[in-house]
Amino acid sequence: MILIENSLGVQKMFDNTLDSVVVSSRIRVARNVAGRNFTQNFDPEFSLNLINKVADTVMPLGKYKVYRMSAISDFDSELMCAKHLISKELIKNKETGASIIREDEAVSIMVNEEDHIREQCILKGLNLDGAFRLISEIDDELDANLDFAYDEKFGYLTSCLTNTGTGLRASVMMFLPALTINSKIDSIIKAVKEKGLTVRGVLGEGSFPLGYMYQISNAVTIGVSEREIIANVKTAVLKIVEMELTERKKMIDKFQYVATTDIVWRAWGILTNCYTIDYTEFMKLAGEVKLGISLGIIVLNDNKIIDRLIEYGSDLALMKIKGKMMTIEETAKFRAENLYKQLKNNRIK
Repeated sequence: MILIENSLGVQKMFDNTLDSVVVSSRIRVARNVAGRNFTQNFDPEFSLNLINKVADTVMPLGKYKVYRMSAISDFDSELMCAKHLISKELIKNKETGASIIREDEAVSIMVNEEDHIREQCILKGLNLDGAFRLISEIDDELDANLDFAYDEKFGYLTSCLTNTGTGLRASVMMFLPALTINSKIDSIIKAVKEKGLTVRGVLGEGSFPLGYMYQISNAVTIGVSEREIIANVKTAVLKIVEMELTERKKMIDKFQYVATTDIVWRAWGILTNCYTIDYTEFMKLAGEVKLGISLGIIVLNDNKIIDRLIEYGSDLALMKIKGKMMTIEETAKFRAENLYKQLKNNRIK
């Protein structure tokens, strides 16, 4: 945090840190067992045995729990999907799908999804290297016990050609409100694509950005090493961070200060006074309040409360809190009630 004075002579605490832009880092690898059909033509006996083999291999590496899709409710599986612990594809495989998840939920290993095994690690902030080290340790153990399908020319063999090669996806979740509001995000997306990277929304491929959140990841997995992929993503992310912080600083200069302040306080006003609010609108407004916090426009007793509300703001998460299924209208009303309860006495100025 730095104290700056804008052209109107107003002093504001401006959060110019990396963590105010970068939310989390994820490393994911796709693997298949040598000599076995891909999961589209799966062998039920092999698939069920594979779950046990993977579990037995990773259990000594930490505190893990096995979640079989056949044994968890549709509600819980959808909630796990919303937390990025499993995928929609895995949920569909009720017969032999499973996920082996570490106690802190930083690591999840999906078995019998699109590939035999999908290993992923999600860490807070910009920490692709840390996530890669952790996944590499797990991957080496699994490879030693299972013998992954690998070709000297093409690399790791996967059910989707876009994952062949390293089988690795490195992605970073970024909070980019200033670039979005100032209409710079389209040029960023174009520039990123020209570098062999891709931009997605919160829920991955095919999704749109919610709450000004974007995923930056590699688009190519073949012909480049794991280290090169990670370095390319990090380079792009750091450049985008610099551009986002530049735009944020502009937003509290004399030309944008009034308009920015209006955006922030309108968002706060709706969040704390609405009767119902759906998830999409909530995410947008929460992102604008979060922007206001980073710019020093609004100060809360607990500035991290917005992040927690975002984490547990989806329809399914709210139903989990409520302890029952709710209609769309009931969920929107409960979200508004929860926002009022959490935020009403939290504002300092």
